[in-house]
Amino acid sequence: MMKTRLIFRFAAALVLLLAACSCRKEVAHGGVVTFRFATGALQTRATTPGDGDVADGGGISSTGGLPDLIILIAKDADGSIVKRYDGLNPGTDVRLKSLTATEAVVAFDFTDQTPGDYSVYTFGNARGLWPMTTDGSDTITRDALLTLSNRAQIEALQFRPLAPDTAPELVDLGADEARMPLSAAGSFTVYAELNGQVGLELLRCVAKVTWELVNNTGEELTLTDFRDAFAGMCPDRGFVLEQDPAVPADAVSGTLVATSSSLTIPAFIPDPDDPSRTIPGRVSDSRLVFPSTGPYTSDISFTQGGSPHSYTGLPITDSRRADIPALSRNQQLRVVTRISKGVVSFNFEVADWVEKNEEVQFD
Repeated sequence: MMKTRLIFRFAAALVLLLAACSCRKEVAHGGVVTFRFATGALQTRATTPGDGDVADGGGISSTGGLPDLIILIAKDADGSIVKRYDGLNPGTDVRLKSLTATEAVVAFDFTDQTPGDYSVYTFGNARGLWPMTTDGSDTITRDALLTLSNRAQIEALQFRPLAPDTAPELVDLGADEARMPLSAAGSFTVYAELNGQVGLELLRCVAKVTWELVNNTGEELTLTDFRDAFAGMCPDRGFVLEQDPAVPADAVSGTLVATSSSLTIPAFIPDPDDPSRTIPGRVSDSRLVFPSTGPYTSDISFTQGGSPHSYTGLPITDSRRADIPALSRNQQLRVVTRISKGVVSFNFEVADWVEKNEEVQFD
């Protein structure tokens, strides 16, 4: 289980006081622990934060002023769950301190707990979680998460297997509402009589693969029988929380396939950054996938103007032209096929799930 060790930041005077008292046994209980859960990067990091888009995992959904979060806190000494938070029915020893589209701050009262090491597990946009299991036979839903009794059950959580070669889709909640499931896990220490703060980054439980076809011919382009297939990039299951290794040992590898009987790509479209200008026309589509291990290859085929085109075994590599070893949760793979007159080229771009990607060109 990959967890970030999070140590409270205390005022210097309190730290000195704790050091001075270290020669005697502490009998006082801990105080209040405040957790800050954010999508994207935490504000203290110099990277792109979440954008508030719940369906894309950039935001935290909320109803009636309560975030759709489930928080479980376990005592490391025996693994027992000692604190729970349900965004629908908060407990009496927990308080929601603030909520924005990208961040929720929740405080827990630890005066009833002994000082020591604890682990926190958080599930964001919990109504969007796919059915889960701990042993392959049980089925755990959002509400059933609150019935788990120990950390071993939480860390064993996997999404229930899908049919072969099937990519997960967002849960249909009706009224055009969709919530990308998120999760986070971390460890922290409760000290006697001291309050603390913990920050956790909520990350998507899946990766995303995006296809983009760019028309560089200068005229409207029609493709028929389009097919793009990625070998080994569609496992049938994945862990709910970040794990090492990232792929369950019993996961079945599959092929991720995108097809279209007919695609019409305009010659030009308005530049989204400057509508007064135009750029080559393009179409795109995306699929969600559970984390997987590479290397990967791509097979692309289509018919243009009655002439078939087929490209098989294209290696998907990084900017150094080395095989990509894995596609992790919260990452995005973009496959860009550029079609010019007499020339077809391919770009494979892998980066975190933000619009900051490196490119490598294959002609």
